Amino acid sequence: MTELTTETIEGRLIAQRKVLARLVALAGNDQLVSWLEERSVMQDNQEDPGAVPAPGVGIEVALADEIRCIRDEAARFHAGMAPGGA
Repeated sequence: MTELTTETIEGRLIAQRKVLARLVALAGNDQLVSWLEERSVMQDNQEDPGAVPAPGVGIEVALADEIRCIRDEAARFHAGMAPGGA
């Protein structure tokens, strides 16, 4: 197997995001959308929003960011599917 380039990995991840977003939009499931909403913001349970993040929190931030991207893309696709949508 050949080594994957950064561009190949990024392209594959974007493709997976687009497929997941379409599946979410097509499912039309309010519980799934609520689940995505809850997880689209990292919950660090800190009182001080200016506090220094704990080590390893970068993964949690990236996870919340990706879920937010999937949620937003699904919403755009769903709006386009609706009668009168773009």
